[in-house]
Amino acid sequence: MRQKAQVIRTVSPGYVEVKVRRQSACASAHNCGSCDHCSMMENAPEVIVVAQDTRGASVGDTVTVESASSPVLGAAIMVYIVPVFLFFLGYFITGAFHQPEAVSIAIGGVGFVLGILSAKLLDRWWKAHDPIQFKIVSIED
Repeated sequence: MRQKAQVIRTVSPGYVEVKVRRQSACASAHNCGSCDHCSMMENAPEVIVVAQDTRGASVGDTVTVESASSPVLGAAIMVYIVPVFLFFLGYFITGAFHQPEAVSIAIGGVGFVLGILSAKLLDRWWKAHDPIQFKIVSIED
């Protein structure tokens, strides 16, 4: 995934701190700001990350940074898909044992909460062991 960023400071030789504005999922399709989601993202918070600098960027430069898409997609699956899957798994397994509807919903809810908690724990582990890495691929004029 490529994004525009601004260099804030040099961290160490070959690494700089950059300020990146979060993008909407449809930003790569268009930049018109006419859809509701894009217009909401205009005020999105900026994130400060460390990026590998092989281009010799200076403080204040606008750069294009690139990160691998696979960690982002993996995180999205953990946050959005796994909790919903665990909800339905708990719901249908409980229903298979002919439990009342309320019990099925409650067990499904427990599965959903476990999915959210596992996503949070995995997020902490990823940040500590395999953080998303950014690399400067170009310096803008």
